[in-house]
Amino acid sequence: MNTAERNPTRRLAAAALLGLCMAPALIAGETQGTVSVLITVPVVARVEVLSQQPALQITPADLERGYVDVTEPTLLRVISNARDGYALEVLPMSPLVHSIDVRGVTGDARLGPEGGTIVQRWDRPRSEALSLTFRLGLSAGIQPGRYRWPLHFAAQPL
Repeated sequence: MNTAERNPTRRLAAAALLGLCMAPALIAGETQGTVSVLITVPVVARVEVLSQQPALQITPADLERGYVDVTEPTLLRVISNARDGYALEVLPMSPLVHSIDVRGVTGDARLGPEGGTIVQRWDRPRSEALSLTFRLGLSAGIQPGRYRWPLHFAAQPL
């Protein structure tokens, strides 16, 4: 005895499915039928932070220059099934940043105090590793010290 014969619910579901497939054929007097299935895969993109500094150290020399260079790379992986690429969002999470220079993407990007979006194009769905460094322009009134990492990353499909 197979599984469908032992389980009344499966037997009922199998009969209903067979009935749906055969109904057009029985009404029309034919012995064939077709079932169409449409599967829609949503287009998605996500970013994984593989490595980034937990904090940002601001020195008096950084304040005098007006910026801090973050030379230790932030490592990201962007995964997307979008055929055309993705948009990487770089968002400041602290008022200490008034500009963000991003290096390590196709062409360097300069973003303002609100952060911004960097479009990365490709020709097929895939995963991409990024190694980014930053020059962070510092806002007036900031004091030397250790601050939480000020940037957040997100990805959107194109």
